[in-house]
Amino acid sequence: MERIINVNIKWHKTLWIISFFYLLPNLLCAQNEGFIHGKITNQSTGLPIEGVNIRIQNTYTGTTTNAQGVFTLRTRKLPAILLVTHVAYFGRQILVTQSQSDSLNISLTPKPIELEEAEITEEKYKVFKGKHQEVIDYNFLDNNILILTYNFNKNRHELILTDEQFDTLYIKDISSLKKPGQVFKDCMGNCHLFTKDTAYQVFYADSTLFLIYPTPLEKFYDILANCLFETPCCLAFEGSTDQSLNLKYAARDLYDLPNTRPGNNDKWKHLFYLINKKTHEKTVLDRVYEWEKKRDAYDHALFVFADPLNKRSFGDILRGEEMIFFKPAFQSLKFLNDTIYYFNHLKSRIEIYSEDLALQDTIHIDYHERKNWKPIIITDQLKHKAYTLFSVGAKLMLSAIDLKSGSVKQVHRIDKLFPSKIKVHNGYIYFLYNDVNNVWGSRRLFQGELSY
Repeated sequence: MERIINVNIKWHKTLWIISFFYLLPNLLCAQNEGFIHGKITNQSTGLPIEGVNIRIQNTYTGTTTNAQGVFTLRTRKLPAILLVTHVAYFGRQILVTQSQSDSLNISLTPKPIELEEAEITEEKYKVFKGKHQEVIDYNFLDNNILILTYNFNKNRHELILTDEQFDTLYIKDISSLKKPGQVFKDCMGNCHLFTKDTAYQVFYADSTLFLIYPTPLEKFYDILANCLFETPCCLAFEGSTDQSLNLKYAARDLYDLPNTRPGNNDKWKHLFYLINKKTHEKTVLDRVYEWEKKRDAYDHALFVFADPLNKRSFGDILRGEEMIFFKPAFQSLKFLNDTIYYFNHLKSRIEIYSEDLALQDTIHIDYHERKNWKPIIITDQLKHKAYTLFSVGAKLMLSAIDLKSGSVKQVHRIDKLFPSKIKVHNGYIYFLYNDVNNVWGSRRLFQGELSY
């Protein structure tokens, strides 16, 4: 890995803005690492509750209660806000100080189980259908689901918060906003609502959804679009020397190929790097160059084009060569359970790093060599698992990646054609599907259980 000490003014400005909006509240807290111990009981009966989820807000650090309702949770700093949830009880947010951390007693109020917003299909999927709703997008806000919908009956956009069972917690009318279109989760775990020109951070407190920190969408993209995740010390980014060239990918003539004229050596260079939040030091984890494959594709396209029987243009031949026989490498960097995983498909391995970027292990993989593999890595941040997709005819198969051996195991077959926005959260698979049988809207949110 290459370390670069001198970071330009743009990075200083970017890190300062990120710190101001997202990191300043954390820096104001006392940096006292320790443990939180507590017990959770039923408010009505006083009996302990097993299986309650406890998580520190804006992190993936969490645990569950045992049969006695007892839990222990490690934290890097206090005070901390705990998110306490259970499907059969109303959730709570608890502020924990240093003096309270050893003896928390939390009571939860039982709630009736209502499934008005969901149904069970023949394929054993649970479906969010709402009332005359079309689902536009969704994401996860802590342990809950944030769903952007369009209500045909009321002719308005709505932001709906549900729990994992699709029980509605809150509905916010956002018809006053200009063309809401996406729910985006940034690298620090915050959810944002994107409209045509503005990004709003979504905040849930006191059983109400708030839209805060409106930021011009272009400015938001400049700061956080390429940010992948946050570690205790760093922010991880994905980038390239020239984004337009990476998106273009194809070389249309000899002069597009690297090493044929000055300044071309950095073309199609893909970067993964981390920025230290305190020192602003930039650490390059890997640079990926595509020029060798591009040259091979170009040479082979020339050979095919010279065939007297060929009737295709050179551009069509080259595009086919690049996207089928010399397709670009797919690299992915993920952060799970205090560990960085670099899915280096170009070198057929998973590189495992600690938070301080010390290489811990290297695992060989070969799943990406299968013809039906889809270049995507999906992670479950709560269960600390990674998945990928394979095509099975016209449908998709979700497979779990063993992060110790590199092998894959099929865990769910998606019995719907052309699903989109596939995610895994807390052991469930979610996806959007254009349901032609839904008279009120074309797209619905599906949830399915995974088999292990």
